[in-house]
Amino acid sequence: MAVKLHDFDFAKWDTFLAEIEGETVKWNSGIGVEEYPVYDPRMYALAKEFEASDFFDQSFQRTLFQKKHEAITEEEVDEISRSSADFFDVRAITSIVIYNERHMKGMWAAMTEKGILRRLLQRLHSLTPAEFPIF
Repeated sequence: MAVKLHDFDFAKWDTFLAEIEGETVKWNSGIGVEEYPVYDPRMYALAKEFEASDFFDQSFQRTLFQKKHEAITEEEVDEISRSSADFFDVRAITSIVIYNERHMKGMWAAMTEKGILRRLLQRLHSLTPAEFPIF
């Protein structure tokens, strides 16, 4: 059995994502201020815990390139969240969704409102190999 060096609490975050699923994220705007989404502080905690865990694919861009996902649509991410059987594919997609909010404002909003992030994490958890993390 593999030792989890930097674990991620899937049950805790599934409960949180179920709570906010379907809710519209508010956007803050003002004169001279670029619009930005206002997230529940727990969303930042989820991202921080995931990025510090063994589940975060630090080479997600390379993995996505190898998996032929150079450009991927929201619909494709949704389909992967529902049906992929490839742990490494789901891991890379989940990693880019969580990481890319800093580059694409509103990514988390789209992924949480539609339940896509929750499904990705559920699928990642269900596909995790017994020997993970793999060194």
